[in-house]
Amino acid sequence: MGQQRSGRVGSVVWPIVVAAAPTAAFQLPNLFVTPTVRAVLVVFGLVVLVAAVVVQVVRARRSDSARIAAEENATASELEHATAIRYAFGQIATRLVRFTELPRSQRHGELAVIADRVAVALAFYLLPTVPDVRANVYQLSTDLRALEPIGHGGAGDTAGVFRAGTPYGDRNLEWVLVGGSPRIVGDRSADVDVDQDVPGFEPRYTSYVSVVIRSDEYSFGMLTVDSPAPDAFTDLDANNVAMMASFLAVAFSLTYSFPERDRNPRKGP
Repeated sequence: MGQQRSGRVGSVVWPIVVAAAPTAAFQLPNLFVTPTVRAVLVVFGLVVLVAAVVVQVVRARRSDSARIAAEENATASELEHATAIRYAFGQIATRLVRFTELPRSQRHGELAVIADRVAVALAFYLLPTVPDVRANVYQLSTDLRALEPIGHGGAGDTAGVFRAGTPYGDRNLEWVLVGGSPRIVGDRSADVDVDQDVPGFEPRYTSYVSVVIRSDEYSFGMLTVDSPAPDAFTDLDANNVAMMASFLAVAFSLTYSFPERDRNPRKGP
């Protein structure tokens, strides 16, 4: 904090000193009558002027160097992030290609592996700047009355089960079953169901993005990323989450077939 204040003061004071010093130095000879003293003061004024010019040149070069360094760092960060995105999508796509080659009986076990890979890819490659980001993949239970976590990546523990009959469970189950649009919540304290929290409920997250995992008219679950920081996710982050949800939808579709499933209301236990 002290260094920042010192930098701000220097940025204001230095230009004033540099501009005023040469003028003040050249005015000094006018205060003296002796020719020798005046000559010395003129020389002194020239020295001050040269010093002021040198200081300005050095400051300008430092400013240019800092700007160039910042631009290079920004370019390097963008390139690194783009590389991470290509790697993450490439890994998941490759995994899906191998997944299609498995017998259907083996895909159930492999589905959880893909869910973990998607969650890890989101947390570590696609959302590296989000503080304490956590990603969870939920699968809709066969009786359509629960969303059960099957994949996890990033900070914190795996999230719990969303069950029918609870405020959050009913809300999320209804949203998943109808294939609701992606949710981007910057602050859960302003969320629609925060007043329905059970006593003592203190989730680790403040902001989150949730996307339904859905193919055609069938919903399979949801993909959620969250963070303790408010407004942690951008529209681009939400697009990346949606893209990963579409990959998961492919894996679910290759694993399960629900030709007779009731797509809208939940069935009783």
